[in-house]
Amino acid sequence: MSYYTERMSDLGVTYGQLFVLIFISKRNSCSPTEIAECLALDAGQLHRILAKLTDKGLVAQKKSSDDRRVNVLRLTESGMKTVEESRDLFHSWDDLVLSDMDDDSRRELTDLMKKLALKFTEKQGGRQHGQTE
Repeated sequence: MSYYTERMSDLGVTYGQLFVLIFISKRNSCSPTEIAECLALDAGQLHRILAKLTDKGLVAQKKSSDDRRVNVLRLTESGMKTVEESRDLFHSWDDLVLSDMDDDSRRELTDLMKKLALKFTEKQGGRQHGQTE
């Protein structure tokens, strides 16, 4: 966590903000309700995160053309760039930590971690909402 936290300050986002950005990037667009349900955030906490991301120019909100009561969220170009830079950050961590492992061992570890994540998801109600990388 400290590795990511320290380097995320260079990206200008917090760990929680980054997860919201990644979630939106995987959906291309979504509502705040979808984010709150999938990331288990309360409305107040999500509102604060979205306000900061909007102020930073990373997320844009507009009314849904289907239902004017619903806001639709999308990443801006800056938001997409931040998500891409975060992926580079995650890959650099993987490279650092797994540098002594061969490709087969890395694959095996990744498969085991995916199984653990799936098991955790099942225990939390069994709903999967677009897993992160």
